[in-house]
Amino acid sequence: MKKILLVINFKSGVGNVKTFHAKILDIAKKHDLQIELYETTGNEDRKAIRRSIKKFNPEIVYAVGGDGTVNTVASELINTDIVLGIFPAGSANGLAYNLGITDDIEATIAKNLNEPPLEMDVIKINKEHYCFHLSDIGVNARIVSRFEKEGSKGMLGYGKQLMKEIFTKKTWFTFYIQVPGHRRKKMKGEMLVFANAKSYGTGASINPTGSVSDGKFEIIVLRPYPWWFVLTFIYASFTGKLHQMRYIKVYSAKSVKIELIKRHELQIDGEIFRDIKLIEAEIIPGALKVLTGNSGKTEF
Repeated sequence: MKKILLVINFKSGVGNVKTFHAKILDIAKKHDLQIELYETTGNEDRKAIRRSIKKFNPEIVYAVGGDGTVNTVASELINTDIVLGIFPAGSANGLAYNLGITDDIEATIAKNLNEPPLEMDVIKINKEHYCFHLSDIGVNARIVSRFEKEGSKGMLGYGKQLMKEIFTKKTWFTFYIQVPGHRRKKMKGEMLVFANAKSYGTGASINPTGSVSDGKFEIIVLRPYPWWFVLTFIYASFTGKLHQMRYIKVYSAKSVKIELIKRHELQIDGEIFRDIKLIEAEIIPGALKVLTGNSGKTEF
């Protein structure tokens, strides 16, 4: 009997959360699966999930929600034999998008229960936070911060904040970057991205040459640019050519140290951390076992 812990954010703003819950319970009855449910509350969820894992001892833990829910669950599964399953049901589903996971419930679960997991790399930031998808400072972090403060939902909400950002006066920042094998360098940037995956949940590819299982991550610097570059940037991000652009600098590394001249907001998998001045990031190769998306429909 396969034991599955469901960690579900029923308050997720977007997605078929209740439908997924009902469907997997129905599938469990047909296929001898033992299901345990934990509903997130937003209060001490990580500790409660840890207790549930210890008590139930599942083989798979499903994170049903957005990137925040996924990060909370995945952080408890680092360097264990417990496998992470994902069902995208949030405002942002970046990691699910990169792993090819859709909201086709039956096909996703069928593939998950019949195929082996991927051993995925994880970025550890400042020795306490895990990044499974993308983290950044600057343009996107400001968008996510406003999105959070205004209680926006879904892609339309993100699009609204993106338009505000485009028409807001640009504010570049200064930092020192130290990548092993390169000299310490002073740079200016509009955005600084730590990328384990290739794309944002919007489909915009910020790291077209990246992989979640190659033992390294990319640091992408968007340098100060003229106004007309915005359209070029958007085009390049959806055609996989961003790394070739004039105002983009990409480092591929196993670790990096960033010293910011002024304190900034740091976005990690959809969560905002404020007043950050120092960032030390390192890759942990193959630290998470995760179920990937469907390559075709499998019927139960």
